[in-house]
Amino acid sequence: MQEGKSTLWTFLVIILAVGSLCVGFLARNKADMGSLASKKPLGVGLLATTDKFSETSESEYFFELAELLRRYYVEPIEIDQKMASGAVRGMITSLVDPESNFYDKDQFNAFLASQKGSYAGIGIELDYKYNQTELKKLQAGSNEVDSLLLLPQIFVGSVMPGSPAETAGLQPGDEIRIVNGKYVVSGQDIKALRDLQTAVTEKRATPEKLNTMREKIEIMVKNVLSAAKTREHLLNGTEGEIQLTVLRNGKEMRLDIGRQTTEVKPIVQNNDGTTSLRFFKGSAREIQNLKFESGIKIDLRNSGLGDYDEMERALSQFLPTGDHGGILSPDGRVARRLTTTTAPKNLPQITLITDNSTIGAAATFAHILSAAKVATIEGTLPEERSWLEVQTLPDGSGYTLAIGKYTADLEKSKTAVAAKETPAKPEAN
Repeated sequence: MQEGKSTLWTFLVIILAVGSLCVGFLARNKADMGSLASKKPLGVGLLATTDKFSETSESEYFFELAELLRRYYVEPIEIDQKMASGAVRGMITSLVDPESNFYDKDQFNAFLASQKGSYAGIGIELDYKYNQTELKKLQAGSNEVDSLLLLPQIFVGSVMPGSPAETAGLQPGDEIRIVNGKYVVSGQDIKALRDLQTAVTEKRATPEKLNTMREKIEIMVKNVLSAAKTREHLLNGTEGEIQLTVLRNGKEMRLDIGRQTTEVKPIVQNNDGTTSLRFFKGSAREIQNLKFESGIKIDLRNSGLGDYDEMERALSQFLPTGDHGGILSPDGRVARRLTTTTAPKNLPQITLITDNSTIGAAATFAHILSAAKVATIEGTLPEERSWLEVQTLPDGSGYTLAIGKYTADLEKSKTAVAAKETPAKPEAN
C-alpha cells in the first residue's frame, strides 16, 4: 500500500512539474487577447460601456485601448506597432493551428527568404502535429481542454537538396526530440506517462517501469525547449553546429548538423528525366519556359512550403481554361476561386511524384491537378493542406494564416457544410 501511494505521489509531482511548463499555454493566449476579449468597462470612449462592446470592431477596440494607455500611463510610450504586433501574435497563437504561425522580425525575414529558395539554419521545413481531440475542443471554446496534451510534436516536413540536413542524413518524417541538449516535450510524452500510470494501477505494468519513465520526464522537464525556440534554432542562423536527436521508426538517432545558407532552385532538370518543381517567388515565369513536348514528369518531393500565389499563377500552364474549384473556409465561405483564363494549346501528359515530404503549395497543386484529372499521381497523394496567406506587419514581423482548404466542387461542399451546421428540426408529434 505504501509503495502504491509513493508511486502515485511521484506521478502527481511529475504531472505538476510538466504542467508548470504549459499551464500558461492557454493562459498566455488569454493574456495576449485578454484586453481585446474582456467586456469590462475601461472608461474611455467605446470602452466605457459593455453595451457598445458588441458593436465595436477589433481595430476600434485596439486604438481605444492605445489611447487609454497614452492618457494614463506614467511614462511616454511607443504603442502602436508593438501593440499591433502583440495583438496579432495573441490572435494567431490563440488559433492553435499548426499552419498559422506568427514570426518575429528575424524569423519572418528567414521565412520570406525561404519563400525565394534561400534557406537559413540546417535547411529544412518543420511540421507541427497536435492532439486532434484536444485541438477541436479548444477551437470550439470548450472549458475542458487538457492543455498538457496540446504540446505539439515537431517533425521534419521537407529536407532541401544540398542542405546540411541532407548531408547529415536527416529525413522527412523524423521527429525532433533533442536540440543542443534541450528536450522537445510533446503531448504524446504526457499521454505515455499517464497511460503507464494507468497500467501500473491496473497491475499491467511494474512500478519500476513507471519510475524509469518518471526519471526520464524529470530530466526532460528540467531542460525543455519550446516549439518556438526549436524553430529558431533549426531554421535561423548560418553559423555553428546543431546537435540533434530525432526519432525515426521508433529508434533515436543523433546527428551533428551545421548551419549555413542553402540556395535552392525552383526548377531542376534531373538526370533521370524528371523535373523537380518548387513554388518559390518567380517560379511561375520559369515554368512558362519549360519544354513539355508530349509529357512531363514532375517531382514534388521535398518541395518546401512554397508560395501559394506563385503556384496559382502557374496553374494556367497545366490546366484547361475554366473554373477549377477553390478554397473553402471551415464555416463554408468561399475564400478564393481558382480560375484559369489561358492554357497551353496542347495540354501535356503529367505525372506527379509525391510522398509525405510534399507539403505546402506543392501538396495543394497535386490535389488540384489530380481533381482536374490532368495528372497521374506516382506515390502517395499528400495530406490535404490549408491555403496560406502571408502578411507582413509594420515592425517587420509577420504571420501565415490558414484560410481554408482546396475543394474541387465549391457548391457541393458549401451545401454539405450548411447542412452539417443546421440543426435538425424536431419531429412533429
